[in-house]
Amino acid sequence: MARKSRKNIEKINFITNKKVYSVGIYVRLSRLDNNKKDSNTLENQKNIILDYIKDKEEFKLVEIYEDNNYTGTNFNRNGFENLLEDIKKGKINCIIVKDLSRFGRNYIECGNYLEKIFPFIDVRFIAINDSYDSNNENASEILLMHLKNIVNEIYAKDISKKIITVFKEKQKNGEFIGGRPSYGYLRDPNNRHKLIINEETASIVRYIFDLRLQGYGYNKIAINLNNKNILSPSAYLYKIGLLKNEKNKSVKWRTSAIKDILSNQVYIGHMVQGKVSSDLLANGKKKVLPKDKWIVIKNTHEPIITEKIFNKVNEINNKATNYYKEKNKNSIAKNKTENIFKGLIKCGVCNRSLSRKEENRKDNTTLRLFLCYYKTINSCSFKSINEDLLNEVVFEEIKRQIEIAVNLKNIIKKQDTVIIKKENNLNNLIENIDIEIYKIRNFYKVIYEDYKTGLLNEDDYLFTKNNYLEKEKELYEKKNELERNLLNLKNNLIKENKYLEEFLKFKNINVLTRDLLKLLIKEILVYEDKTIQITFNYMDEYNVLLNEMDKILKYDI
Repeated sequence: MARKSRKNIEKINFITNKKVYSVGIYVRLSRLDNNKKDSNTLENQKNIILDYIKDKEEFKLVEIYEDNNYTGTNFNRNGFENLLEDIKKGKINCIIVKDLSRFGRNYIECGNYLEKIFPFIDVRFIAINDSYDSNNENASEILLMHLKNIVNEIYAKDISKKIITVFKEKQKNGEFIGGRPSYGYLRDPNNRHKLIINEETASIVRYIFDLRLQGYGYNKIAINLNNKNILSPSAYLYKIGLLKNEKNKSVKWRTSAIKDILSNQVYIGHMVQGKVSSDLLANGKKKVLPKDKWIVIKNTHEPIITEKIFNKVNEINNKATNYYKEKNKNSIAKNKTENIFKGLIKCGVCNRSLSRKEENRKDNTTLRLFLCYYKTINSCSFKSINEDLLNEVVFEEIKRQIEIAVNLKNIIKKQDTVIIKKENNLNNLIENIDIEIYKIRNFYKVIYEDYKTGLLNEDDYLFTKNNYLEKEKELYEKKNELERNLLNLKNNLIKENKYLEEFLKFKNINVLTRDLLKLLIKEILVYEDKTIQITFNYMDEYNVLLNEMDKILKYDI
């Protein structure tokens, strides 16, 4: 047989023992990079990384994680969170990025991941263009890496300010920079920053203004449009393919959409922008600005409505608003109370949230109702329910649940006391059997010694020994049965239960509060016949408790 050289053997062992890393490729494109054609595009980032690992046996590609249109100044990104989840599952133990700026531009958070988190969980990190590899001590110049991240963070802030400045300049020039034009308009195909009339929907805008001039309220206008099967703005955008989510297909006209159209100066040819500010560094966090901060540039496009009609309609709008405020200000100022059911109460017919309304009465009291504002627009048959009735029914049901919890707790105490006594008896019986078994094993020694010294002949010795063996077998069988019973008893002891814990906290309550409702109740549905359906939190824990109780009651103790 040919002899292998020591050198070749060492080489074979080295290759065999080399660690193979499960690689997660991470790529990110920010909203600032979206219109650029450079190496930072998602595809280019992927290609650079794939080319880097293609001839390296130490890398096994598992998954590519990507975040498109996400800022690098924080780590609240879907792709990155999926990567971390797979690391926790042990699916990934190596992350490769094109460069550190693709990983993140926040100096503190980047440093935290690279210096603390990844080394602690034994994850290798490679930034190709920065020549950074956490496995290479010589390349791991932490200070230099931090400086790069500081530069990246400053760059992100600087670029954000520049982008915002450019946007504002365009707005001041009367250029349209929004996502979608207002209902009734389209982007000019020859100039995407200019609006042109969309005759298909502009006629609807004119019709809405005409109805308002005839005295129609916002709600009646919405009903009128829905009855004529005229598509709402969302449904229209879905129809022409600008909105993809199918839920938009069935969206009806609402009062909020009518209000927006009737007060929007875009319909008299003015460009109104800057109503909302968006912080690019805070991942697009939006803030609604007051009217005096809006950017309004007049006569930038062809109007759909004349200024005369627009002003008349807004006079009607202002009068209606002032009338409503005047009518309700005294009663609301004096008697306004907290809506403790906010976010919990829904219409049992259309599943929409119910709105709370306070009405002043002639006797200076306040009537508080919960209404479904979709009852006419969406043909919902629900009308209203009095808050006092709702309070009474919900409070009584909560007290009933608390009473159930108290009773269950008392049953559990009694049953657990009996079970513990039974458990002690079983432990005593098992201990006695262990003593008997110990005695029998000592008897083995005694009869064996008697046999050896001739006090017992072989037949007597074997007979006696077999009797003891039989006795020992019976004792072990009995012990096993007792231990099974003991285990069943221990399993039947009720453990701490979240349902009991939370409901028993309120066993002495005498008033319904917001905090109490939020803690104990998941949802309240109210139907047109005033039937109230309450879904409590901790119902899963309640069902577990009932199953355990059932086992206890069935167990022979």
